[in-house]
Amino acid sequence: MINKDPFGGVSSELESNSPSPFKIDKEEALKQIQKSMELWDKKKIKKKSFLQKLREKNKSDIIVKAPHWEYSKKSRDYVNVHLLWSKTIIRTLSNVPIKQVPVALNGLKAFYSQISSVKPDFSNPDILSCYNSTALNYNLPTKNITFKNDIEVDILDPFAGINGEDLDVIFNDLSKDKSKAIKELDFSIEHFDQVDLINVKKEKKFLKKPKNYSFSYKTSTDYFNIYLYWVGKLIKSVEKVSKQRARVALVSLRGFIKSISTPTPDLKDPTVKLIYEASIVKNKPRSKYIELLSIEEGGHSYWSYKTHRWVTGRFDRKSKKFVPPKKDL
Repeated sequence: MINKDPFGGVSSELESNSPSPFKIDKEEALKQIQKSMELWDKKKIKKKSFLQKLREKNKSDIIVKAPHWEYSKKSRDYVNVHLLWSKTIIRTLSNVPIKQVPVALNGLKAFYSQISSVKPDFSNPDILSCYNSTALNYNLPTKNITFKNDIEVDILDPFAGINGEDLDVIFNDLSKDKSKAIKELDFSIEHFDQVDLINVKKEKKFLKKPKNYSFSYKTSTDYFNIYLYWVGKLIKSVEKVSKQRARVALVSLRGFIKSISTPTPDLKDPTVKLIYEASIVKNKPRSKYIELLSIEEGGHSYWSYKTHRWVTGRFDRKSKKFVPPKKDL
């Protein structure tokens, strides 16, 4: 009697011939980074069938989540890029500018490709972390190696030398106020260009009064007062300017505001200093809770001259206890 093999003659691989878990994770990492790169290039958007749309009553497409990147919560102009291994995020490079994301993703692909699955380079802390992630997933012994900070070693950077940005500095209070001031000036310049049109012919949005200029005389449309406003406060003005020079003044004013560096404002410039002080006053915390008020008002909040914003504490959602802000931010 012949015994039939339920597996059709297929047998288990010998332990010596089968790939190691670390090699399997390397292969998976390369597959996943390729997927992430394709998603970045918007090549992998899965569309629902018509039947699915009817069943789910939702016509939106399913966007496949990228394993190695996601948009920053603060702005879609920045992306968090992950070093992923063995289904674990080893570390994240936060707030990478959009233009530099392809470089960081290519860096990850090169990093994965150069990892030896036979003899990994444990002098690289990231490779060591990847190895230990595999070991933990497969219940294997981990490697415990201490690195000395004072030894300079050229190691492979997974993100190809790309650095993330500090969005607390980029999107500080000064930056938010600058954006509003530029929007107001854009409107004022557009409004100025329609100044000769009678109200009936003007676009509806231009019926609203501009903030950055006004007529110098009630009975003339040839002379203007030009204002530099910041968070609702008048900083400077010039008066009785001719029409041609008035537009030059408005455009120059916009250029001046745009040139203000919000991460490193030049406080030696008297106009910038007035603007800076106006932002401090405007953004000062106002709350019914004393803890959230400024230090001068008995609270814990303070203005940071490093990041140019008000730094406040918060109330813990679970315990409801107040958590003071970190110092010297």
